Amino acid sequence: MRRLVNHQSVRSRRSGFTIVELLMVVGILLFLIATSAFVVRNIGNKAREKATLATIVKINGMLNQRIQAFQRYLDSSRSTKDLQQQVNLNYALFSDPMKATYLGKKATVISRPVMEILARKDLFRQNFPQYIGDSSDVTAKMNALPGVSGAAGSELTSDGGLSISSEYLYYVLTQYDAFGAAAAGEDAFNASEVADTDGDGLKEFVDGWGRPLRFYRWPTRLFKPNGSSDHSGIDRTTASIFFSGLPAQPALNEIDPLNIDPDDPLGRIQHEDDRLGGLFLLLFDSSTSYASYKYGTMNTFWMPLVVSAGEDGILGLYEPFNTASNGVLAYPILPTVEGVFDNITNHNQRAGGR
Repeated sequence: MRRLVNHQSVRSRRSGFTIVELLMVVGILLFLIATSAFVVRNIGNKAREKATLATIVKINGMLNQRIQAFQRYLDSSRSTKDLQQQVNLNYALFSDPMKATYLGKKATVISRPVMEILARKDLFRQNFPQYIGDSSDVTAKMNALPGVSGAAGSELTSDGGLSISSEYLYYVLTQYDAFGAAAAGEDAFNASEVADTDGDGLKEFVDGWGRPLRFYRWPTRLFKPNGSSDHSGIDRTTASIFFSGLPAQPALNEIDPLNIDPDDPLGRIQHEDDRLGGLFLLLFDSSTSYASYKYGTMNTFWMPLVVSAGEDGILGLYEPFNTASNGVLAYPILPTVEGVFDNITNHNQRAGGR
């Protein structure tokens, strides 16, 4: 009998789990839950990245079509009247001491080929605006849209202006007819690609995280943060985050392709500036601010840039409406932080090549 009782007592003591065993089980469960949450989140972010990429690729295709149509228009006889009007307007503005664009008496002797280059830049700015100072015509038409409760291009919106450039880009691509090329129409994009994030009645392109995309027409300060007009100051390190496959630093005495303005491949503006003693300093200002009458940085490569800030929302550039810090020209926020490497653009597909 004693042996039987002892045996039952031993079995009774071993029938439950110890605290250590319970803690191990709980730990394993917590690990599995955390791992599952990480996997689910990672899958979700990959899906958002893929959706963002698809939207940007679509936008980039339409944007390139519009730019090509614009170039064909300027190269045709149909543009003669518009170019002539803009050239004459510029001669008048540059010679009027009451205007902010006054260049002095020498403005009357600026060569016509250079004035035509500047006129082309003006027309490009007017037809591909990114903030309120670019095009009164486009702004007025956006304000006249049904349901618009605020002023197009106003940075005094609920998001502080983050959606402005994307609103302009959306309107130009989907509803603004120009150069004999019809707009794509609002049906070209689905509900996940477009939203009114600031509630002003104007739609904008958004990324997979529901945040507004940013549009920079002339991102020249991304390549030359110091704004120099000479062949120096190129910052390939920062620019390569947003533009993959940039040409390597050229050999000594070779021309750097990043020092060539696509509108002025022969450098006529620089030659004219030298001839007239730095006349264009006001229009291609290297200071820390930008005005609506200014152009991109002289002698600098550029292509229109569309950017998603990625999962973390860190853009790494001053906003496209920011004139005080040259954000209009995509001036980078320095020093560069790690958060910009997940940005997705129309020139890198996934910043950093990842």
